[in-house]
Amino acid sequence: MAALGVALGLAKPAWGLTAALLVAMLAPFLVMPQRVGVQPPVLDVIVAVAVAGTVIRAIRGRPASGREWNLIPQWLLVVVALGATLPLAAGAAAFGASSDGEAAQLAVKMSLYALVPPAVAVSWAGTNSLRTLGSLVTAAAALQAGVAIVLHLAGAVGIQFLESIGTAGYPTTGVARFLPDQVTPRATGLLVDPNVLGVTLAAALPFGLTWIGEGQRRTALGLAAVMLIGVALALTISRASWIASAAGLLAWLALVRPRLAAAAAAVLGAAVAAAPVEPFERIRQGLLGGDRSAALRLDEIREAFRVISRFPLLGVGYGEAPHPDVFAGVSNAWLWLAERAGLFAALTHLALVGGAAQAAVKTAAADPALRPLIASLTAFVVAGMFDHHIVSFPHLVFLVGGLVGLVVAWASRRTLSPA
Repeated sequence: MAALGVALGLAKPAWGLTAALLVAMLAPFLVMPQRVGVQPPVLDVIVAVAVAGTVIRAIRGRPASGREWNLIPQWLLVVVALGATLPLAAGAAAFGASSDGEAAQLAVKMSLYALVPPAVAVSWAGTNSLRTLGSLVTAAAALQAGVAIVLHLAGAVGIQFLESIGTAGYPTTGVARFLPDQVTPRATGLLVDPNVLGVTLAAALPFGLTWIGEGQRRTALGLAAVMLIGVALALTISRASWIASAAGLLAWLALVRPRLAAAAAAVLGAAVAAAPVEPFERIRQGLLGGDRSAALRLDEIREAFRVISRFPLLGVGYGEAPHPDVFAGVSNAWLWLAERAGLFAALTHLALVGGAAQAAVKTAAADPALRPLIASLTAFVVAGMFDHHIVSFPHLVFLVGGLVGLVVAWASRRTLSPA
């Protein structure tokens, strides 16, 4: 897989990034745990080659017209430069104190993935392939959802299967995931985290919706994909993913029918607040800190502010906390990033997604192609409020960065096009 992705990336960065997209979408079932001194998973290798290919083509003056490079605004280059530099600085500072090689490698990876938005903007924006990319995302998400459903319904047999591949280096402890009651099972992937599976599916859901209404065949396939993704999402019992899915769907609807979206949001909010339905009750408990899991997250947030105030500039690094009285870990993307790489790193990431949103809102009404991108990015951002995975798991960092690059490039292309 790595060899094929590298070959594609060398031939044309856009092809390499497309291969990386498929790996990232299927990452919960393609985790590569084997270690050979360093940890170069398939996705990291492909992305590194694709980014390098983009830089080489830029140095050589390709594309000759330079139009694709004009789609990258200056603010994005500044934010990306900061996003690539701050993890390296945080990793170097932490390595000097602890000599943690794995943490240093993760810092380098995060720096690499910070370069994804401009690479995607240059490579994909000129290909007129948003529809194809949306189809790939939908198909990969539906496949992943189907496998997750089968493994979940298989029960003990599914868990035994996952444990049986431990000889290849896959996780073998904690494979079976349950609610805090230790009775209710949750669907998960090979990354052994239902929330990671959930957020990936939640962000893919808007792309499945775009198939509906585009002919009988695509509508049938779109409905089947949306149903598979919806069932798998329900089985993850991931409240953050449920909320992210609802936010993404409402964003998608708001770009088409804003009044209907407002009414749907009001009805959904009232249902969550008062309806005696178990999923809504679980969401209420989570938002109000009414169960053990939610209470733990509130404690994590309080501890995060203490850690950030103590290490505000470069954080504690991407490995173990430097002191025994420091706990680094919180279920919020930007607090986690501030803990690990400092306040400026968190603000840089907020500027990245905020700038993409501002660029998109101006042109979304005139360009339907932006709607699933904005809805998907909304789902990721909302999920980031309740979990740190969009800034800590490389495949999700890649997906978020790719979305930002596409949104900014497409919005800029619309702005630069003659009326």
